[in-house]
Amino acid sequence: MKKEMRILMCGVLLAITTASMARASDAGSSMAGAVSNYVAGIMKGLQDVADRQTTAATFRDQMTPFMENTPGVFGASLIDTNFVIRQVYYRRDFLAVGYDLKKVGELDYFWKLMREKPAPQLSEPGHGSIVQPRLVAMRYPIMADGQFKGIVSVMIHTDAFLKAVGLDACSAFKIICRGTLAEQKGELGAKYDEIELTLPSTEWVIQFQK
Repeated sequence: MKKEMRILMCGVLLAITTASMARASDAGSSMAGAVSNYVAGIMKGLQDVADRQTTAATFRDQMTPFMENTPGVFGASLIDTNFVIRQVYYRRDFLAVGYDLKKVGELDYFWKLMREKPAPQLSEPGHGSIVQPRLVAMRYPIMADGQFKGIVSVMIHTDAFLKAVGLDACSAFKIICRGTLAEQKGELGAKYDEIELTLPSTEWVIQFQK
């Protein structure tokens, strides 16, 4: 009888462990899909504008559908091949026109990558400052006959991104971008889910706990 009970208990424990692993796997898969799909959707909107060979004169009109249908957008800009802002969507940001993004050290990696191999880019969430909120930036190259012609860029409030993918509802999480902690909420316990994502021009590790 004792032997049968031990076998039964082992079976129960195995079932509980398997169920827990399945739940963790399901949570990780769900989060990975949410983040990947969100980024893909934003990139598709930027691609639609880039494919129209947008210019400083047409940028605002061509960006309007995207801006009006994307929650949490902070701003958008047209950047030239020398990483200088040539147009902004919101007129309130007019002082940014002419700003050389090469002055921003955190963008060195992305600038070099865009020059060498133009491709969509996702920057890590910025920590923000007194004058600028926490933002996630995404960029899409403008190409014509294989030639790099410029960049369509958008900045989204980090909180809007977190809400869209479900991280805002987690009790704790960390977003680690290319090995550096970029965003954190709370303290993770001993058990948490972890996913590794290859995203446009970057790699993210997300650790989260429901």
